[in-house]
Amino acid sequence: MCARKKELEYTFGLYLNADGRRVFGKAGARILEAVEECGSMKAAAKELKISYRFTWDYLTRMRKELHQPVVVTHRGGTPSAKKKGGGGTTLTPLAKALLKEFRETERFMQQILSRRERPAVTSEVYNVNRKATS
Repeated sequence: MCARKKELEYTFGLYLNADGRRVFGKAGARILEAVEECGSMKAAAKELKISYRFTWDYLTRMRKELHQPVVVTHRGGTPSAKKKGGGGTTLTPLAKALLKEFRETERFMQQILSRRERPAVTSEVYNVNRKATS
């Protein structure tokens, strides 16, 4: 069986840590952005196709790691609700600053990787070398 040649490329996972413990990564950044855009955790979860519970737990874990809230919730439901109005969720200034910093760092890292050429080793070379050493 012939091995199919595969294109190799560099990717990276970026995480913001506090005292060596993960605060958030790409998924957390998406959650914060969705909360900012949608104005509620429920709507953000629906937009991202994740559960409300996951969203709540993720934001709670962020708060615990940072020892500061990342969102502020307002009771009252969504403005379109007939019974109550004006409720929702907003990002704290800390969350906005962390999100901005995260996205800037992510862009910086992508620029560095985009300047780098693709790996010189192809999957074909790797498979040949691996068979030779087995």
